[in-house]
Amino acid sequence: MILRWGSRHDELLDALRASIVNCEIAPGSRLVQDDLATRFGVSRIPLREALRTLEAEGLVVSEPNRGAVCRPLEPRDVSDLYAVRIALERLACRGAAERFVDLREATSEKRRSAEAAIARGDLPALIDYDCSFHAGIAQATGNNHLADSLAGSWSQIARAMHFFFTIALYPENVWSEHEAIARAIAVGDAEGAMRAVESHILHSRDAILRGLKEAYR
Repeated sequence: MILRWGSRHDELLDALRASIVNCEIAPGSRLVQDDLATRFGVSRIPLREALRTLEAEGLVVSEPNRGAVCRPLEPRDVSDLYAVRIALERLACRGAAERFVDLREATSEKRRSAEAAIARGDLPALIDYDCSFHAGIAQATGNNHLADSLAGSWSQIARAMHFFFTIALYPENVWSEHEAIARAIAVGDAEGAMRAVESHILHSRDAILRGLKEAYR
């Protein structure tokens, strides 16, 4: 992808992030600045800035004698990521349920869009709808610190999901689980919503870990 002349820093950042999240740049591969500069049609200065930002997001790591590397997808790392995700999303569900936030109609709309994305094989859009559902719960709490903490993990979560869904079918029950979470929140059932979201995320985590372990084998 060659960016337009005069493109802003965030356009380069978005393009590079998408290449990593969609696994076009393979996990564990070196990020050679000259190659990336040619690929995106930019100079090395904005590229270095973008790599620093992605390192802060956890998508890029610096390794001795290798330089910038696309962060490997390892089972332990995914387990740690999802442990943090569960804690934050339980808190989000409790906060939204305490406010009786009704996301049922919005969730049904997202489900229809997700089903259309499945039909046309649009995996990036499908993952965006999935992440948008969860981000919406955090935003509905009115707790910006919580929403920002979750937002900082979405790129890593989306990358793990994308890796798995390129080797396995998107589970049919995902949006039924989303709707169950939304129903519990709407009626103020904080405990039910927290149980439902934890079970839902554990299903996703376990499926991703099975796929990773199979790939490593």
